[in-house]
Amino acid sequence: MTTTMPTTAPTTVRSFLLGAGERLDGPLRAHGTAGPLLAPVRGRTPAADRAVEHELAGVVDDFLGLDVFDLVAGGWSGHSALQAAARRTRELPGSEEVVALATHRVTSTHRPYIDVYVDGAKLGTLQVELNLVFWVSGFVCVVRDACLTGVNAGSCAVDASLAVQGAVLAERKGGPLDLPGGFALRGPVPLLRDEPDPYGARTVPGVGGRRR
Repeated sequence: MTTTMPTTAPTTVRSFLLGAGERLDGPLRAHGTAGPLLAPVRGRTPAADRAVEHELAGVVDDFLGLDVFDLVAGGWSGHSALQAAARRTRELPGSEEVVALATHRVTSTHRPYIDVYVDGAKLGTLQVELNLVFWVSGFVCVVRDACLTGVNAGSCAVDASLAVQGAVLAERKGGPLDLPGGFALRGPVPLLRDEPDPYGARTVPGVGGRRR
């Protein structure tokens, strides 16, 4: 079975959580996030503080460019039904399975950090935490050669929050994720990443298939 999925413009965490045109400079300043890190710097000026906050906001904003579809698909690597299909298709190279998923939850947590330096001296570290919970219903997935290769979308609601230094800068609860009828993945998503392929090392020279 070959499934062709229509493509769609990427939906980023930034667009879902902040909306168009929003920046993090204001929330960072309102929560005094950067102030404690800059306290040891002599001769600080408000303009210099704003410049640092602007740079920090830019770094965090870049991180929010994550594609939410990729995060959902990555979270499925631990789904038992998909893993079972992955094992079966691994045993039969070239085979494909279509798996209908029951209503379930996918969680995605990220904790990057930003080291802050002034004149070559490290002042401290800015801790960032992004939490997303996807409430998924009615999805149909295509598995081929132990990888997720396509998705026919159902419905999805998302809880998302962004915190810096423990202060929540942005939060959205139960927001609907606008999904097309099917969406294209950036590439196949391995579903058995942590499992060695029992057939991978047993190949016959000159033969494309795996020896069983």
